[in-house]
Amino acid sequence: MRLRRAIRVFPPSGWFLATVLLALSGCASYSDSFSVIENDMAAQNFGAALQAFEKQRYPKRDQVVYLLNKAMLERMSGDFAASNRTFEAAKASMDELYGVSIREQALSFAFNDATRSYTGETYEQVLVHLYTALNYLQLGDLIDARVEALQVDERLREIAQKIPESRYTEDALARYLTGMIYEEMGERSDAMISYRQAYEAYRRYREKYGVTVPNYLKQDLLRLSQQLGLSQEMRQYQKEFQIEHWMSAEELAQKGELVYILNDGLAPIKREQAANVVDPASGHIVRIALPYFETRFTPVSGARVAAGDVSAPAELAEDIGAIAVKDLEARIPVITARAVARAVLKAQMAKAARESARQQNQNNAGTAVAALAVEIAGLVTERADTRSWMTLPSRVYLARVPLPPGTYTVKVDLLGDYGQIVAKQEYANITIHQGAKTYLSPHWIAPNVTTPRSPR
Repeated sequence: MRLRRAIRVFPPSGWFLATVLLALSGCASYSDSFSVIENDMAAQNFGAALQAFEKQRYPKRDQVVYLLNKAMLERMSGDFAASNRTFEAAKASMDELYGVSIREQALSFAFNDATRSYTGETYEQVLVHLYTALNYLQLGDLIDARVEALQVDERLREIAQKIPESRYTEDALARYLTGMIYEEMGERSDAMISYRQAYEAYRRYREKYGVTVPNYLKQDLLRLSQQLGLSQEMRQYQKEFQIEHWMSAEELAQKGELVYILNDGLAPIKREQAANVVDPASGHIVRIALPYFETRFTPVSGARVAAGDVSAPAELAEDIGAIAVKDLEARIPVITARAVARAVLKAQMAKAARESARQQNQNNAGTAVAALAVEIAGLVTERADTRSWMTLPSRVYLARVPLPPGTYTVKVDLLGDYGQIVAKQEYANITIHQGAKTYLSPHWIAPNVTTPRSPR
């Protein structure tokens, strides 16, 4: 009875095939549409990359991922205000689409996962607030950056409550940045809470993603626990970190601070791996298509930041590539289960269409062709969802450089695995104010970032 209802909903007719083609448009090669844009980004020509991106057309269901990528390209181009306007539009669309409609769920079950509106992966829903906050910090707007910090906390709490099976329930860098914002605003108790949360998150990061606690965070925990009179906690950190000397809050207050955040490379690109197999129950060929992440090359493994006669290393603070890969790995069983269920349904529909054609008229070529069309449509509509926020960096490095107030030329050496200089950056007229932080958060992408597709 269910199968006959399915055949009535998706009959082997012209309008069905037209719907199939509509479902396929834009979803089969989303990740492949970025090659020209990647080349412009690799040439550090972010304005051209943004123009190329805006010329492309995407269906309404891709509105969120379109806005996320556009906002990141705008921030790469240095237009932080425009970037935040676009990020706000992305957040509004995410909230609107939070509950996916019944119609979209049915369509994705019949065709493929890419027919659903994209709402952003859990880590993307947090990172949108992180990069909005960074934009505000680049603009010198500490108040609105603090608002984003509060939204990070709310979103992470929501993920932990509503998606307990998610591997991603904390973001160490977002917590760390939140602590820096609170501390600069004089909210030391809140800053201490955020630094502790960042510390605990980094301890979990070490197991999940191979990212250790940055030395800068260790210094922050020691300095702030000392300032707040948390002597026992301070001694525990001293013993654990084996650090005897650090800059006190009083010393730091006489200086300003450069916070350098390097957004290195591009996050992994999502590809499709597919296989055609025979369904033993129906004897028909079915297709199973699943997404996987393909890493994009970056030669950078650190950086050295210098201003005046002071230099400091940039440490790994977030491995977005590792987070994306692990997050997808955790969801693959559910994605696979949906793909298998779709394959079975499509095989049953193809079998029923052939039987219906034979019963109606064995000599009617039109019904036979229509039945064959149902079977072919079942194969060609099975595509993996390859959408993702592709302009995210692969890794994020952080340096904090206390400096006397003044104007500096900041020089940065990007370093490879063996300490060799991969590239250089220079920023003139960077002003450091006493008791305040000045943020630099550039993007750098290797010239050969584009990864050729590898068939699977």
